[in-house]
Amino acid sequence: MIYFLYPFMALINFLTTIAAYILAPVLPLFAEQRDGWLDNGSIWGMGPRLPTWLNWFMTPDNSLDGDSTFQSINGQNYWSKVKWLWRNPAYSCGLRYLNNPYYTRVRGNNAIKDNDNAISGWVLVNANGLFQFVAIVPIGLSRCIMVNLGWNIRALVDDNVMPKPLNYQATFAFTPFRLSGFR
Repeated sequence: MIYFLYPFMALINFLTTIAAYILAPVLPLFAEQRDGWLDNGSIWGMGPRLPTWLNWFMTPDNSLDGDSTFQSINGQNYWSKVKWLWRNPAYSCGLRYLNNPYYTRVRGNNAIKDNDNAISGWVLVNANGLFQFVAIVPIGLSRCIMVNLGWNIRALVDDNVMPKPLNYQATFAFTPFRLSGFR
């Protein structure tokens, strides 16, 4: 069923992302101080957040001030909030939460990656009703084309990610073409 709905979700996500880029300079004006996750979900505290009706534009694991690294570079002001929204456009559109236990299945080569120590190929991961398809195709000159479709759930089958979280945020992914490094 999710494969059938995915094209419609990709269209909604695309349109919402365009709206996010356009609305980013206005959205911080709606911010209100509220409790929630901060610094990539590592602490709970007060921070500027969008109202519930603008939730698709919000990052659930950070306030509009961003994580600590982003704050150290950009500060905590109006323009930093705009930049955070541009960096994470329509972040919660299509977001799904998966709960442990995770029922996963991997087909293809889960070791594929771009950039340093790149490995070409494809992988299809299924977990608790969601999927992620990733393909890496080298094109020469230390470059490759990367395709990423579905929800970002590969971390659930990555042995380097331990321990697995009890609740996993699966962000929506629709990247039919991305030029990346292949070294």
